[in-house]
Amino acid sequence: MLSKFSNKRFLSGFTIIELLVAMAVAAILLGMALPAFDTFIEQRSMTARVNSFVSAVNLARSEAVTRGGPVSVQAVNAGDNGNEWGPGFCVVVGTPGNCPNDPAVNVRQFDDADGATMDATGGLNGQGTLTFNGRGLMTLGAQGTIEICEAGVARGREVAVNTIGRASSAELVCP
Repeated sequence: MLSKFSNKRFLSGFTIIELLVAMAVAAILLGMALPAFDTFIEQRSMTARVNSFVSAVNLARSEAVTRGGPVSVQAVNAGDNGNEWGPGFCVVVGTPGNCPNDPAVNVRQFDDADGATMDATGGLNGQGTLTFNGRGLMTLGAQGTIEICEAGVARGREVAVNTIGRASSAELVCP
């Protein structure tokens, strides 16, 4: 008696047509998935930028209360009025200016926005320093937003900082 595997048809693999059909289906699925993956990557990098700025504000408030004196979030280079915070920022004890490399005053350094703009608007427009007093309140006395936009991306985020120094974020339609 012959087994069913002795038949030559069962021992051969896939036909070239079956392989081509499988590759065509895989290519179509991959073509549909790549744009969604690009959007996912853009959203993740935007979320990372927002989280960096919010954590810097929260760290400065917390350090000010802990130390009982002024602690600031400072822009590395606030000279560009359309991108004050984009080149990076740091949390420093007091208000020594422009993110010094002195570990005695520099609590934490945050990198640049990697191609995105971080523009201060409202009462924060043109401000390169947000200082918090020993009670955790912002000494500027103004509130405003930091608009975070990336070139070629229609949706961004804005981080609102109110007069007591609390930061919150919301979606933004970038210009």
